[in-house]
Amino acid sequence: MVGSLVVTMPEQLRIETTRDLSEALKSKRSLVMANAEDALLSRGLFDRVQMAKANFSRANLQAISMRYADLRLANFHKANLDRAILSHADARGANFVGASADYINLANCRLDKAIFQDTRVCHAILTEASLVQAAAFNSNFYQAQFQQANLQGANFTGSSLMAANLTGANLTQANLTLVDLSSAELTDVIIEGADFTGAKLSDDQRMALLAVACGVNESTGRETAATLSEGLQSKSKRKLFGLF
Repeated sequence: MVGSLVVTMPEQLRIETTRDLSEALKSKRSLVMANAEDALLSRGLFDRVQMAKANFSRANLQAISMRYADLRLANFHKANLDRAILSHADARGANFVGASADYINLANCRLDKAIFQDTRVCHAILTEASLVQAAAFNSNFYQAQFQQANLQGANFTGSSLMAANLTGANLTQANLTLVDLSSAELTDVIIEGADFTGAKLSDDQRMALLAVACGVNESTGRETAATLSEGLQSKSKRKLFGLF
């Protein structure tokens, strides 16, 4: 009779305070899939921490520093990330649903396929961040800084990007249906295949975007130019087609 092999799974590490996390780092314990639910980690300095798949649900991470951290597939559901610093972190696939992240620093952060549904991300710094195919439904990005950000295929349906700075951002194949882009800076944006159906834009913004509009959104099947021209006032339409 051959004995069966019993595999013992390591116990999930529980983190409740900044001291717990600091001690775990000193003892070189694995923090992958660590449970930091409801933890109090505000103002902690944890740059380069390796916490892929960690659970930060409802945790207080206010003003925490996690620069260059590995946060892939981490769960920040309803966490407080106000003024947190996650610049250059890898947070691909992370869940920010319902989180408060006002003034968060996500510059150069990898956020591909991350989820921001019903998230407050006002005044956030997302300069040169990558949000390829990110889901950002019904979120508030008021005055967020997206300069040179890669937003290819990102879905911002129903979100507010009011007064956001999108200078040089790549919006190829992005879904901006019903998005509030009023007062947003849209200079040098790439919008091939982007869908602006029902978006809130001034006529001046629409005219400027129509000058570079091209392509069809692969998800919605709508032409970028058509989604922009639909919201134009009749006077602007006459100007667009050279009818004075």
